[in-house]
Amino acid sequence: MIEELETLCEMQKLDTQLIEHERRRAQAPKRLAEVEQDLQKVKDKIAKEKEIIEELDKERRRKEKELDTEKERIKKVQSKLYEIKTNKEYQAVLKETEAAQAANDKTEEEIILLLERIEELRKDYEASLAYVKKTEKEVHAEKKELEKEMISVESVVAELSKERNELLSRLSGEAKTRYKVLMEKRSGLAVVNVKNGVCLGCYMNIPPQLFIEVTKNSQLITCPSCNRIFCYQEES
Repeated sequence: MIEELETLCEMQKLDTQLIEHERRRAQAPKRLAEVEQDLQKVKDKIAKEKEIIEELDKERRRKEKELDTEKERIKKVQSKLYEIKTNKEYQAVLKETEAAQAANDKTEEEIILLLERIEELRKDYEASLAYVKKTEKEVHAEKKELEKEMISVESVVAELSKERNELLSRLSGEAKTRYKVLMEKRSGLAVVNVKNGVCLGCYMNIPPQLFIEVTKNSQLITCPSCNRIFCYQEES
């Protein structure tokens, strides 16, 4: 294999690794942002649950106060029974007492329903708090793992970039330009293998005679369809 073609083959291997590591580096913040966004949604849900619980509890206290006031009023009304002299007055007081008691019974039922709803929401609230606590630990652990991973990725990228620059210095100006253009136009794949007369870049067949020449690796040959540079390597 001629030296320039060998260098291009090595360049492609390095660039493929670099592209993968750059992808990992770019995805890390996104992955972390998604995790934190999910956590924030739960926190928002908790805040809303707490607000609802406080409002319901406030309503419960208001009704209990109202109920106590009405019970006192009924006692006062009932105390008048001993002072009543006519049946008409007695019936009026009795009717007022019954109506007030019916209203109180309804209020008591409403208070019970409020207590049940508050209890139900508090259970959800406690479960959400436990989930947030657990998730925050997971997010913290994942942040640490991502930080370690990024340090490792940065180290690898630096080493690969150094090797790449060394290889790049060995190429002629024309080869550098051709490689750069192909990398940009062909989604990071400028140098490809050929298998059974098929370009592994665009998967188009190439002429048999051209395939024979490609297997010799004695010159720079490009694919007639995608213009990628061929570097023949036998599969082990």
